[in-house]
Amino acid sequence: MKVLVLFGSPRKKGNTIQLVNAFSRILKDKGHSMKMLYLNDMNLRPCQGCYACLKEGVCRINDDMKDIRKFIGESDLIVYATPIYWFGPSGQLKLVMDRSIAFMDEEYNSRIKGKKAVTLMTFASDEKDTCQPALDMFKKTFDLLGLKYAGSIEVPACVDPPAAIRKAYIDKTTKLARSLA
Repeated sequence: MKVLVLFGSPRKKGNTIQLVNAFSRILKDKGHSMKMLYLNDMNLRPCQGCYACLKEGVCRINDDMKDIRKFIGESDLIVYATPIYWFGPSGQLKLVMDRSIAFMDEEYNSRIKGKKAVTLMTFASDEKDTCQPALDMFKKTFDLLGLKYAGSIEVPACVDPPAAIRKAYIDKTTKLARSLA
């Protein structure tokens, strides 16, 4: 299985990477290929809403989204990893989600239907429902794209500077990874 991690945190050594590392370690150990894209390091522009991409699946904006589209197309599982900012995914990941319209055709059929998707989220609040708006956004996006939502991990009370994610959440993350391996 080919796995793509869309890493939406601007912090390469923050809380979110701890989940990604735990998840990735299991899949690597099972022989699956892993590719991680640090979205913060990429040149990504916002969607212009022109819908030129619907005809051929190619966005008219010439930036790094062309590479992201290629990697998504080649992947079996896409991991959306993000801290929660203002009840939604990071801006870096939201750009990719918006630009995913290029995976639809002119009749809004998905070109990537059937792939699996997972979300890994960290957030500062200790209120579990802090993630609900993001979860709703992800679910609706995945439904439209025809992706099979294979699971989610939400870790509350993450602090700045990064702290060790509680073992219970790491265990939950590795359990999710094992279920997909």
